[in-house]
Amino acid sequence: SSLCLQPLHSACALVLAASGKWTHHTLQMVDAGSRKYVENPDDCEVVQQRRSRHCRMCGTTRTSPAIRRMIIFVIVYSNTELHDDGPSWTAIDALYFSTATMSTVGYGDLSPGSDTTKCFTILMIFFGIIVIFPRMAWVVCFFSDPITSRGRALLEWLFPQYEVDIDGSGEADYKIPRHPIVYYSKNMLPSVSLSIWLQLASAAVFTTVEDWSFFDAFYHCTVTATTVGYGDVTISTQEGRLWASLHMVLSVCIVGELISTIGELRDQRVAQIEKIKQLNRRLDPGLLHQLLGCAKRLRPEVEQDGLGLTELEFALTMIIELGIVKMEEVRPFIKQFRKIDVSNNGRVGIEDMQFMNKLSLEDLAKPRLANAQTRSIKIAYRVDDMVVIEPAAVFVVRPTPLDGSGIGFR
Repeated sequence: SSLCLQPLHSACALVLAASGKWTHHTLQMVDAGSRKYVENPDDCEVVQQRRSRHCRMCGTTRTSPAIRRMIIFVIVYSNTELHDDGPSWTAIDALYFSTATMSTVGYGDLSPGSDTTKCFTILMIFFGIIVIFPRMAWVVCFFSDPITSRGRALLEWLFPQYEVDIDGSGEADYKIPRHPIVYYSKNMLPSVSLSIWLQLASAAVFTTVEDWSFFDAFYHCTVTATTVGYGDVTISTQEGRLWASLHMVLSVCIVGELISTIGELRDQRVAQIEKIKQLNRRLDPGLLHQLLGCAKRLRPEVEQDGLGLTELEFALTMIIELGIVKMEEVRPFIKQFRKIDVSNNGRVGIEDMQFMNKLSLEDLAKPRLANAQTRSIKIAYRVDDMVVIEPAAVFVVRPTPLDGSGIGFR
């Protein structure tokens, strides 16, 4: 019996430990399997590791404050509000009302009756929508994202994108998205399927606890998931309101994830198409002038020598022009490089690291400031000279599909 109860004791102890209820008995139960008994919780490394793992798995660090505040809402409404026919709200009624409010469903079948609770509800509306419900949504997405991600991966395997190899190395350098119908269908199908199955399962539960037909229950679930909340189909039983509290959180969060996925897919497709256009664009005076101008704006203090762009400069300016990163996000790293480059040779290596470790912060700040004022870098470009050059021959590398079809080099 001791061997059978040890896993149960450990599970209970992890729940108590994650919620902050540290006791000597709790620690004894956690370490019952290893026969370790400790008095100080901070000295128990095993307990700390299990607590951290439990928090990461269940999102306890995010949900514990939300659960505590939900308990406060339930206590307030269950002790202050009354039904129209006399009896006070139950804890399930208070939970049902609080969830309907924070999820913005708002059926309207329950509402605060006194001025005091109305003022409390005003505060609860903003606090619940801004603070509590996003934490609940994080937990729902924590469990739903792996399902939808695996579904998209499976559909991507069944309907792959076209892969393009630029240099003929055998590795795909970028992918061309399929037709919009195929692209959006295969990426939206997992989220849509999960939402539909949830509504069908919830409708089946409502037909069991309420005197509804399956069609009315499915209609109610769809209205709830979209946060419309007409309130024309009334939930009358305590079991139905308890399930509705859970259904509102799950449905609203999953439909919200579905809507946000549409915007993400649209932005991702636009970025992919723009990237493909730039990769297939020939190097003409317009593109060269654009990239050289971007490099000059990125490092305006650099002297120009008319030698053109290096490999890394070309890649960085293309990334900036595509909007993958902003120039304001790159400049701090350039300044950081120049501070680290103590030897002032345009490179960061072991010598710079060893030299910086020997100096104090005060001594290191002075030469950095001096270098920033006096150093002159001579590796830049003369934009006007570069764009007027007319090459005698042009070498163009054209994208080659992995299947070997198409033109290779010209």
